[in-house]
Amino acid sequence: MSDILDFFNKVKIKSKFEDKSQFARQITINTDKTKILNLTKYKIAVFGVFDESNNYSEKVREYLYHLYFHFKVKVVDLGNLKLGNSQNDIIYGVREVINILKENNILSIIFSNFNYIPFGVYLNFEGEKAPCNIVHVDKTINLKKEKNNFISKVILQNNNTLFNFSLLGYQTYLTPPEELNILSKLFFDNVRLGLLQSNIIETEPFFRDADIASFNIKALKSENNNEIENSPNGLTAKELCQLSRFSGISDRLSSVCFYGESYCNIEAMIVAQSIWYCIEGYSQRKSEIIKNNSKNYLKFRVKIDSQYEITFYKSKITDRWWMEVPYPKSKFEKFLIVACTYSDYYNATKKNVPDRWWKFFQKIC
Repeated sequence: MSDILDFFNKVKIKSKFEDKSQFARQITINTDKTKILNLTKYKIAVFGVFDESNNYSEKVREYLYHLYFHFKVKVVDLGNLKLGNSQNDIIYGVREVINILKENNILSIIFSNFNYIPFGVYLNFEGEKAPCNIVHVDKTINLKKEKNNFISKVILQNNNTLFNFSLLGYQTYLTPPEELNILSKLFFDNVRLGLLQSNIIETEPFFRDADIASFNIKALKSENNNEIENSPNGLTAKELCQLSRFSGISDRLSSVCFYGESYCNIEAMIVAQSIWYCIEGYSQRKSEIIKNNSKNYLKFRVKIDSQYEITFYKSKITDRWWMEVPYPKSKFEKFLIVACTYSDYYNATKKNVPDRWWKFFQKIC
């Protein structure tokens, strides 16, 4: 496990942190003065993947380290990944690091200025041949086969293990209709920016069912980052932080990635705060697993019509909701447990099959 440190350049801390409650004083940082002998004691590992010709990672860390640490969670900053000689070297380096962290149940939080970094995270699941769900936050989607485009590599990959892909916060006028049609034909999720902003809590189940969360910082509206090429519409900093918290609180999710080709000061600050909220979410995980006859859940059976009956579960601990989606052709698993919200249950009581239920039912058929 200690060999993982060979993948990283050490962190150079330039500022002084006088307050012992600040982030830099509460986590373990991979520096020349630090000896990290046992990584298995940590629950979260943060690391950067950056072009060494810029100081973007220093910007993010400067803001992150000055924040106050309120959590009883052991966190380590591994430093910046050594880049190697090519894009493939970087992708496979990320894959190997994620593999080690995942095997030890350590949540990885990555921040990078390379758009293809989430592909390296995904390759770990493909290597394991394990079903993988991705939730992706972006202002648009691009399925063109381009060198730096990880989404097309994942969705259009042959023999891939991707089970579900959720695109959150896209802006319709920036998104080709034929690419949204591809998502629909694959029974993948897409949520427009306006719908997300009107009721952001409805997006939480997407994170609860995900293994990987990726955030393109260019999804932020231009008033947040002062860059002309970005849309004047987009996510606010508050919304990005709230979505980051959803990713951290998900019991299933194992990797979170923030990426963008460049970081202005305000973007670096927002990413640092988003990492903080992700860690806050992790500190509030409840490890809820739906089991028959559990006293921690209320069970509701809702009759839709003569053909369909949907079973819902409500946690007595967190008030979160799940529903059963049956496997009609399986000889083994009888149903799939899917995260949902109260509105899905409410719609079912009005004899309406929830969209999320119907989409998963079509997918597994």
